[in-house]
Amino acid sequence: MFKKTLLLLITICCLASTPGVGIPEEFRLPPGKASFPPEVLEKLGAQFPEKPSLPADLAALTASYPGFCLGLELRGDRKLYLIMKNQVKILYDDGLVKSFDEKLNRPDLKDMLAQLYRPGRGQEPFRPDYDPGRFRVDAWFKAVYGASASEVGGNLVQVPFCGVRVMFNAQNGAARALESVGRELAALLAKRPQLRQYLFPLGGTFVWRNIAGTTRLSPHSWGTAIDLNPRHGAYWRDRKKAGSEVEAMRNNYPQEIVELFEKHGFIWGGKWSHFDLMHFEYRPEMLRKWQLSRVAGAGGLAKPSLGAAGAGK
Repeated sequence: MFKKTLLLLITICCLASTPGVGIPEEFRLPPGKASFPPEVLEKLGAQFPEKPSLPADLAALTASYPGFCLGLELRGDRKLYLIMKNQVKILYDDGLVKSFDEKLNRPDLKDMLAQLYRPGRGQEPFRPDYDPGRFRVDAWFKAVYGASASEVGGNLVQVPFCGVRVMFNAQNGAARALESVGRELAALLAKRPQLRQYLFPLGGTFVWRNIAGTTRLSPHSWGTAIDLNPRHGAYWRDRKKAGSEVEAMRNNYPQEIVELFEKHGFIWGGKWSHFDLMHFEYRPEMLRKWQLSRVAGAGGLAKPSLGAAGAGK
């Protein structure tokens, strides 16, 4: 027994002294906290100066999914992993230079948050291959909402939405957020009934499936996306458009509807260059990352202690 213990200690010491190899170091979130202490972020910032977005990304993820990320594991090869509640460890940055399509098919968490989603009104300029929110790390959403159709199904609840009921995921406040959107949309429709045509008939919410033409899971698989009336929701695969035409479609869609969804943590597929005007997806981390970028741009520090704010997809 003594010989085995001694051999283990010698092995650990050898690994720790080998260049590029070290003992994994964990940073666990304090119990009941949804953000990392400033000293941890400062330490990580000093260790990873080449990753300036790291503190804001960690802040956005932990604040938007409280209780699902338990901490970080920093390995000896300088790879950083987020430790999830289901004990899955998800790589933050694989260090690879990837094309747009490669980011769609093999994103890491850094990729997922790299393109800023800008909420609110304003003439959003068309930028090719600019689809904030379309880079999705499946392991992250499986850890939060369910890893299989049956597991997701167990998390679904009926949500009242403007006079109908739809199935949506109750995890992480997604169903509650959609119910709030529906309540405020109903009040809006009472004042502007002509907007109802943009909502109904609905395109749908939950269905476990891949995005058309790919092997990637659709966000509808997790019950966290809703498609409004497809007749008013142009989709890029069906209607190839130039940049100016995309901007016109985007700006002609009722912005009151978009703003109500964004207010409650949803992003709109109409702001993607690969547009999907009917599609709204619960992605609070994207809105949170935008808030943090605004704070940083105003000369503040992007700290996590700030308050949180169809067939082809």
